[in-house]
Amino acid sequence: MKRKIGIFSVMTLVGLLVSCTTGQHMTLRSSENVEILGTVQSTFNVTGAFRYRRVINTQAYINLLAEAEKKYPDTLVDVRDISWAIGGEEAANNNYEYTATGKVIKK
Repeated sequence: MKRKIGIFSVMTLVGLLVSCTTGQHMTLRSSENVEILGTVQSTFNVTGAFRYRRVINTQAYINLLAEAEKKYPDTLVDVRDISWAIGGEEAANNNYEYTATGKVIKK
């Protein structure tokens, strides 16, 4: 019984660690007919206490949209095919750095 609990605990821990290392968000579907203008990249920090996938996805989208609006100031744009990865950890402040990339589409 103890062995089963131990194996379950290890598998749960591995799943949690892997789930926050990379991610994809707002993927383009093949049925969507959009004009892709280019790509953007951004780096941002997330506090360790708030390292939930939803928070990371939202922060990646906000930062990439801001970069896209700077790059294409006279065009209504959105960002899709967002992918992000953890870059490093700032142990002193419990912050984690993420790098995100996404495709800029014309609305």
